[in-house]
Amino acid sequence: MKLEKAYSLQVKDMVTAEKADQLYQFGKIDSKYAFKCPDENCDAKITCANLDKATELRKRDPYFTFVSDHVDGCPIEQDIIKHKRSINHVDDLYSDEDEYHDNAVRLNLQPPSNQRPDDLLEGNGKKGNAKLADAGTESKRGKRKIQRSKNLSSMIDAYLSGENFTVQLPQIGLIDLKDLFIEIDGQDTGDFPDEMRIYYGKAWINKDDEDRWFTVRFDNKLICKELPESKRPSFLIGRKKIDAYNYGKFQWTHLEKIADNKPKQIFLLSDTAPHPSDKGPYINLWLERMEYLDYRSL
Repeated sequence: MKLEKAYSLQVKDMVTAEKADQLYQFGKIDSKYAFKCPDENCDAKITCANLDKATELRKRDPYFTFVSDHVDGCPIEQDIIKHKRSINHVDDLYSDEDEYHDNAVRLNLQPPSNQRPDDLLEGNGKKGNAKLADAGTESKRGKRKIQRSKNLSSMIDAYLSGENFTVQLPQIGLIDLKDLFIEIDGQDTGDFPDEMRIYYGKAWINKDDEDRWFTVRFDNKLICKELPESKRPSFLIGRKKIDAYNYGKFQWTHLEKIADNKPKQIFLLSDTAPHPSDKGPYINLWLERMEYLDYRSL
């Protein structure tokens, strides 16, 4: 669901992403991070992605994307949830504008209970071949072809094993698997693209003392021009996200078990770069939902 307008904390008014771009060029807005939810009772943080990128370097025009949680009952969030529930095809990240590429693999981030096994989409065995045959039949009927896909865990396994193939990202296009992954290792956040990437690194998972959330904090630091010194990036996993996840891997009880003071290799899929927090001198990453998270033991 495209967010048409956001509230600019700098010009104190609702603006479209196109208007924000114009104001940025005139110096009236100087940060892509200074936006919030258009609902007056919600302070969910918004980034205007690509706002700071030169026009010739943009793969997409600037657009708004949420990078923090809404307050309970926010009508904007409810509209987003209704929109997502109305999407019922397998690759819900992709639209009909994403062209079919028979040599590329897509990310499948449907909740596990609704996923089709990877082998059905990759042509492994009789079932896979039948599925690919169905894809050809559907294309003759004017429907979109079924494209090969892998879930996040399978993408990570392929990357860690040294594989490299072409991945199709929604609204962006094609990228090599090795370029989809970014290890957190002292970089400047301004050098990261506002595109879907998998950020990863050694990190610790800790539970809040009042059982409200888990915090994931990476071992290595990042540089952010908005902050006076480099910081270790982190992100929160709140109860609302966990409760909405219907798969055992990241239920609250399992997260409690792995919040054991032992580091993990954390992988987080995000379509925005790490960003400065509005709660203090921190660098945050955004976990949209639990399907965007995975880990490996060290």
